[in-house]
Amino acid sequence: MKKYSIIFLFLLITIGTFTSCDSSLNVASQSSLTDDVIYSNVDLTEGAIGAIYDIVGQNNSYRNRLWLQMGVNTDIEYRTGWSSTAPLVPSKSDDYFALYTSTTLVADGYNNTDSANPWSLLFAGIERANLAIAGITKYGNPTAGSTMGHFLGEALTMRAYYYYDLIKWWGDVPARFEPVSSATIYLAKSNRDTIYNHIITDLQTAIPLLYASGNNYTKTIKRTSKDAARGLLARICLSAAGYSMRPSGTDAVIQITATPDRQKELYTIAREACRSIISGGKYSLDASFKNIFYQQCQDIDTHGREAIWELPYNMGTRGRMVTSFGLPRANDGVYITGNQASVGGQFKIIPSFFYDYNPADTRRDVTIVPYSIARNSALVKDSTLNVQTLGSLTSMNLAKWRAEWVKTPISSTEDGVSPIILRYADVLLMFAEADLFLGGSEGSNYFNMVRRRAFGQPINSVSSYDLPLTLDNIKQERAFEFCGENIRKYDLERWGVLKSKIDQAEANMNDLRNSAGNYVSVPQTIYWRLKVNNAITHGERELEIYGLNPGELTDKTVSDPNGGWTKKTWISPTSLVDGFIQNMYLGDPDKRQLLPIMHQIIITSNGTLTNDYGYGN
Repeated sequence: MKKYSIIFLFLLITIGTFTSCDSSLNVASQSSLTDDVIYSNVDLTEGAIGAIYDIVGQNNSYRNRLWLQMGVNTDIEYRTGWSSTAPLVPSKSDDYFALYTSTTLVADGYNNTDSANPWSLLFAGIERANLAIAGITKYGNPTAGSTMGHFLGEALTMRAYYYYDLIKWWGDVPARFEPVSSATIYLAKSNRDTIYNHIITDLQTAIPLLYASGNNYTKTIKRTSKDAARGLLARICLSAAGYSMRPSGTDAVIQITATPDRQKELYTIAREACRSIISGGKYSLDASFKNIFYQQCQDIDTHGREAIWELPYNMGTRGRMVTSFGLPRANDGVYITGNQASVGGQFKIIPSFFYDYNPADTRRDVTIVPYSIARNSALVKDSTLNVQTLGSLTSMNLAKWRAEWVKTPISSTEDGVSPIILRYADVLLMFAEADLFLGGSEGSNYFNMVRRRAFGQPINSVSSYDLPLTLDNIKQERAFEFCGENIRKYDLERWGVLKSKIDQAEANMNDLRNSAGNYVSVPQTIYWRLKVNNAITHGERELEIYGLNPGELTDKTVSDPNGGWTKKTWISPTSLVDGFIQNMYLGDPDKRQLLPIMHQIIITSNGTLTNDYGYGN
């Protein structure tokens, strides 16, 4: 027998009661415990599983770095301040990543020497999973239907999740599937296809072991369940079968490395994983698209809804979903308290994308709004009220997450809202995509179920909004459905169209300002007023806007001269300038999809790690 790993022993001593998943994850702190004691005891083993999850809430991990910085810029989303009237000089990690100009010397925690950097934290999560997998396998007698079997499934799934993200962000990385030993402290990179194959097999092993939703250990969606692992398996298979950025001498190339036979196998695994979720009948599309995100902000984490899996931030207050991704809102002392002047607004929507939506699509006005929430506006004499304040064409705000929806008032940069990793809509669309590749006949209905929900139609009946199942339609539908949810960039990468789609977005913006192409019928003038019925929601006055939809061409100041309308030129060469359109990236997105391994990691790797793609070390 060996004494417990130093890394994990430190965790046992310091973590106390672990609350990121649920209140049952309590960790003992006894330095004399050995592996045979820990992994033959359910409570102690659960503490080891809690330690794996704990990584996501740590500083410089998901809560304030990885989830917030890796998914932009795309053809539908951009980070505010990174497209402007002049070429930009990146100064922060956010700038470098969004503009596809990453270097090995990026700061903001990425080159920390104390292992509190994203790369090291992900590998710490993998090491904790390796320890648990080895210990449970040797001492826990894990079987399907047993608690120890479920714990083993959780460890395998979380290890696969961390490795998938490492591949998404760094490409080829060291393959470490056993606890660290003196012989394996330093490892060179492995081809990511080898890692893909390993974690796919791991998930296929984990799924029969994991409990379904509703068990005591899967009572919330913040903890891995059988269907969460199935959804992750499908997503990984689609990525492994698709395009990716690969090293080519001192450059990079976008290519598919899976053979045609392997592609077919991967799409089949993905489709069957999704089929199992669908046929299980535990989840459904929410009739209200808005309600998905309202419940997320309210920290409703029960199973049986649309959300299948959320990323667990520890202590219930970690994470910056609303403070970073949310609708901009000023401090009002009610929904935002403390010293925060405002929250939200760090991510915006490409202006032309708003007009790509059908106006009848209920997702549009939940996802994108042309206003922010101001405090004590001069428009409203009552200083206790906020007001929706019209912005500009280039400040179309992401609005799926809102401070007024959050369960507990926001008092700092942390808001306690956990990101949704997997929704049922994604399962339906992944099934449809895999089925299309395989030449099946079932995917069309699942694809159109998502569309029918979007247009308020019965999801199980043919609708006038149904579309044929094509890859182009899937690409567009996933944009409409998942805008802002940290999915789009990775979809574009696996389809091999990241740069071309961003270039198309630039062309779309040119057409929008010139009233050309698909935007020829978009009004260039809008009219706005505070709603005349004095509607007050969440302590704010609401705007009424006319002119955002095709055909809304009436001059409201003439047709309703006493209606309080204000006329505003909305689309013009001065509201959408060349400098904005042309600065969506500075580096080539197809040469800089991945991050370099940071300098601090390289110099402490004992010569085993180097960078490819022309990044240097």
